[in-house]
Amino acid sequence: MVSEKEKKQDDLTKEPEKNKTIAKEFIKNKFIKPEIVEKRKYQAKLAESVAKEGNSLVVAPTALGKTIVAVLVAADVLEKKPTGKILFLAPTKPLCEQHRNTILKLMNLENESIALLTGTTPAKKRAKEWEKATVIIATPQTIENDFRKERVSAKDISLIIFDEAHRAVGEYAYVYIAKKFKKTKGGLVLALTASPGGKEAHVKEVCRNLNIKNIEIKGLEDEDVVPYSHEIKVEWRVVELPEEFNSMIKLIEHFMQKQADVLYKFRLSKTNSLKGFGKARLIEMQAAIRKRIQASHGKNMSIFAAATAAAALMKASHAHTLLETQGVTALYSYLDRERKKEGKVSRATSMFLSSMEMLQVNKMAEEIAGKGIIHPKFDALTKVLKQQFEEKPDSSAIVFNHYRDSIKKLNEELNKIKGIKSERFVGQAARGKEKGMTQKEQAEKIEELKEGKINCIVASSVAEEGLDIPSVDLVVFYEPVPSEIRFIQRRGRTGRLAEGKAVILMAKGTRDEAYYWTSVNKEKKMHRILHKMKKDTGDEEISKGEKQTTLNSFTPESDGKITVFADIREQESGIAELLEELGCVVVKKQLEVGDYIPGKEIAIERKSISDFVSSIVDGRLSKQLINMAESYERPLIIVEGDREKLFETNVHRNAIIGMLTSIALNYRVPILFTESKRETAQYIYVIAKREQEDKGSDVRLRIGRKGLTLGEQQRFVVESLPLIGPKMARSLLEKFGSVKGIVNAQSKELQKVENMGQKKAKLVRQVLLSEYEEKK
Repeated sequence: MVSEKEKKQDDLTKEPEKNKTIAKEFIKNKFIKPEIVEKRKYQAKLAESVAKEGNSLVVAPTALGKTIVAVLVAADVLEKKPTGKILFLAPTKPLCEQHRNTILKLMNLENESIALLTGTTPAKKRAKEWEKATVIIATPQTIENDFRKERVSAKDISLIIFDEAHRAVGEYAYVYIAKKFKKTKGGLVLALTASPGGKEAHVKEVCRNLNIKNIEIKGLEDEDVVPYSHEIKVEWRVVELPEEFNSMIKLIEHFMQKQADVLYKFRLSKTNSLKGFGKARLIEMQAAIRKRIQASHGKNMSIFAAATAAAALMKASHAHTLLETQGVTALYSYLDRERKKEGKVSRATSMFLSSMEMLQVNKMAEEIAGKGIIHPKFDALTKVLKQQFEEKPDSSAIVFNHYRDSIKKLNEELNKIKGIKSERFVGQAARGKEKGMTQKEQAEKIEELKEGKINCIVASSVAEEGLDIPSVDLVVFYEPVPSEIRFIQRRGRTGRLAEGKAVILMAKGTRDEAYYWTSVNKEKKMHRILHKMKKDTGDEEISKGEKQTTLNSFTPESDGKITVFADIREQESGIAELLEELGCVVVKKQLEVGDYIPGKEIAIERKSISDFVSSIVDGRLSKQLINMAESYERPLIIVEGDREKLFETNVHRNAIIGMLTSIALNYRVPILFTESKRETAQYIYVIAKREQEDKGSDVRLRIGRKGLTLGEQQRFVVESLPLIGPKMARSLLEKFGSVKGIVNAQSKELQKVENMGQKKAKLVRQVLLSEYEEKK
């Protein structure tokens, strides 16, 4: 007898239960098995648009059958070119296995012509599989590696499908593969995602990296989708924090305020309000502090007090977050872990733990945890799950939580409740003494959930995407997430095959509420951006991306005149108008690097005296110098104003001289001093004239960066290891001859290198040898 649960997990291609009245019609194509893929108008329309418009990004919620769209496009491509290959990329091995099973089930191809290639497949075998396969399902890292080693060729491919396409940014493997494929000047790109991101720049980067020319959007409310979609009821449960929690929060905030006051006195922040000390801002401050220490060559001892305050504030902020969103058990575990850290405890940790406020917080947390109190959200969670399983005993649920300590505790407590059979579900990486889960263990738990042996998993972000987790009846957010991508992915774990429910737990007046509304607003913004970009499809900004880099290609009005790019954020300076007076054509755009681009290899950063000094203090200048040096052959800084006033600020004279010296010698960026805006404009004009008239070259905006030499790349790799600086990286490479030699070295061998102690060697080997876990 087939259980209700097994019925719900049945074939994606079958008609939804509520739509029995709709007459079935199936897709007819020689590369699709007969009477297996139901013809749904919206899926067929999407596939037709891709065939007509070319490289496309398809954005649709989970459960609308984006994989079916991929199968339809693949079948169409194979009809036109049977000898071509279809490459289907997905971020993880389990997701690749899921796609392979779908392809095997739906496509009318020999099993041998459908290959699964991952890092576990030997390289020689991958090359052979590639040769004989028609459809290749693979992880992107595997294909990138094989492209680089020239084991396989992008020229063989007729269609690439990028699943979870929002990942196609930065250095992710999708970017390299798409770039390699673009050079073949043939074939089609199909990118699939439920959520490309809430920032226009992010969406455009994805489109540019994948060479997207067309955007297709489908929503649950679309007329042709409604008959096949299932409602997801979203509810939120707001709880009040008890008075004991509020007392502890006030104590933590009192400690945090003292550290914020210290940082404010050091002019590292424009305010001492705790609202101005978020995690991202604190990381920026720590970078600025390190620059100050370097500039003073360690002689300015007072700045170390700021470093300690910033680190202590970061720890206190984390404790504050844990108490607000997770409860006393998570807080106490964190404090206990900080106390028991191996090796010498840092000054910041010591100050944090031994402070009057944190000693009191620790005592209160221990007492409250002893009473069995976790967090009011836990009581709300148990009520939600009890109600779910009482009303629908055969149903299943996922509880999402961000923290390993909380996942462990929630799982233990939930298994004490009648009717709940729960398991933890986390990534592969270990956290301290707690082991992660291997892919085999993850697969076992997923199978247990499918079979009904368990009815609940308490999961980290690893369950949000990239795994073949079955649709569940209920999703619970133990804490909201500020990311619209993660919000959509979590919610999408329910409502795939039947009506679903998502419950979001929030503590009143805490960051929980802020995060929830942030994700909701970001999702709305994402849809506005997509519809705007869809409307604008065909504009060079979306479809041609890098072809805009030549100024002459989109400024025909220049007519051979001297042309300068100016950042739109510089428009209030009046420099652009002065350049126009001198006869320049000024193109105002938001520049990624620099304030003015007067020549093909030149970027200019303009600074007033006050801005120059403040950018030394807050660390902006160093970032700007690095970006310019990496993107342009000849970067330049122009400092505008009375030079004598440079040394009349609150920053010590030696620190300014040290930075000027560093700019010239370390960064190798020349500095010009001008007395007025008019003189600045004259310098920029002369530079532009010299470059464009004398050399006759176009001005180009840089998106990418210059390449590094092999030696620089090797040092870069080694310097990324924990506690390894430039000097140590060079010593390691000289000792072991290559990066591979360092990887293969034993701990004792590493310790033979000067200043490489046992602890440092242990950390290096941990990074090199631990199993990889993809961060979500």
